Amino acid sequence: MNKLILAFTLFYSVSSALAGPKGTVPRSAAEQYPVHAQGDGFSVGAKLLSRRDARKTFVSDVNSCCIAVEIAVYPNKAQPLNISLNDFVLRLKNSESAVKASSPGTAAASIQKNAKSGRDISVYPTTGVGYSSGSVYDPVTGTRQGGGVYTQTGVGVGVGEPNGPGVSDRDRGVMETELAEKALPEGSALSPIAGYIYFPVSAKKKAEYQLEYVSDGHKLVLPVHVE
Repeated sequence: MNKLILAFTLFYSVSSALAGPKGTVPRSAAEQYPVHAQGDGFSVGAKLLSRRDARKTFVSDVNSCCIAVEIAVYPNKAQPLNISLNDFVLRLKNSESAVKASSPGTAAASIQKNAKSGRDISVYPTTGVGYSSGSVYDPVTGTRQGGGVYTQTGVGVGVGEPNGPGVSDRDRGVMETELAEKALPEGSALSPIAGYIYFPVSAKKKAEYQLEYVSDGHKLVLPVHVE
């Protein structure tokens, strides 16, 4: 029996590396996030995305590989803070095991692998390139920069086609672009920064986790949970 592919495109724009920095716009203070903690000269706010929130936030099927947590870090203005994904781990409450964050490339490869597994319904990205004359927010400096080249991505849905859209290396590249654009920026930060971190665990209903962040020997623990 012939398999049916239904495809539609819902376009939105995400900045490429040529158009500006990565991440999301940080809220005014760490206290504006559902969970937050104060460290030695810095503070952190966090929000764990539910499966529903992840579907609204990402075109790529992040739920098939990871739990996404939005992180905002507020460094001491007098001293820069070095941000690295290796400093974050996610631990199931009352468990000894913890997982480190996946890079956008690793997360995209996991989504591609799951799409190849032959699910009845698969979500996949589409892409295009354009130019924007508008300004772009810089989460590191808190300023706005001029526009430039951007990547326009959308989403398609394939039904009953394990070798159809969503499994090619090109698709994986598009997904990696989206995840990288929204990821928490790494490196030295003088101003508040924010973005998503992807932890390679499956979201469970009402599961309780703790997000652990270590900076210069100081450890912060933030309780987060899936509703």
